[in-house]
Amino acid sequence: GGEKKYADAFHQMAVSMVGAAEKKLGLDPANIVYLGDKPADPALAVYRGRSTRESVRRTFTDLSRRAAPGDLVFVLLIGHGSSQSGESRFNLAGPDMSASDFAPLLAGLAGQTVVFVNTASASGDFVKALSGKDRTIVTATKSALERNQTVFARHFVAAFTEDGADADKDQRVSLLEAFEYARREV
Repeated sequence: GGEKKYADAFHQMAVSMVGAAEKKLGLDPANIVYLGDKPADPALAVYRGRSTRESVRRTFTDLSRRAAPGDLVFVLLIGHGSSQSGESRFNLAGPDMSASDFAPLLAGLAGQTVVFVNTASASGDFVKALSGKDRTIVTATKSALERNQTVFARHFVAAFTEDGADADKDQRVSLLEAFEYARREV
């Protein structure tokens, strides 16, 4: 998060999304992993520590072992993004991760359906780098050149936590409905 105001805002969005996953979607907390700015958060059972390149890699390795064929794996990145040497990056504590860093991690999920959402600035290049069979990639920007802070994450999370995104009124919010809601609100 960098500054406290961003760290607090990102944390609140993540906690809201975790709450929606548990309460609205009925996911077992054992199947939710939250990596953030803090080394620990005893108030959140799903919190697994600081979001670093190594902890992200460990999480994906564990996930690739636990996820059964046909499972849906949903990855949501909330934070800052940047572009360096023509490559989009997601900012972490320590070295950042580029789309090419995430590609081999997603390759370990070849038997699953993967939804990968990067809500950060400069995230657009993740689409081309991570697209593949049984994958849906959503980004807050169209290219790495869009480097201003985004508001996409706030609206994307709100699609799942508030009323208003269920366009077809079937009592659930699809990924398409969440994307369209966030796009419209932005």
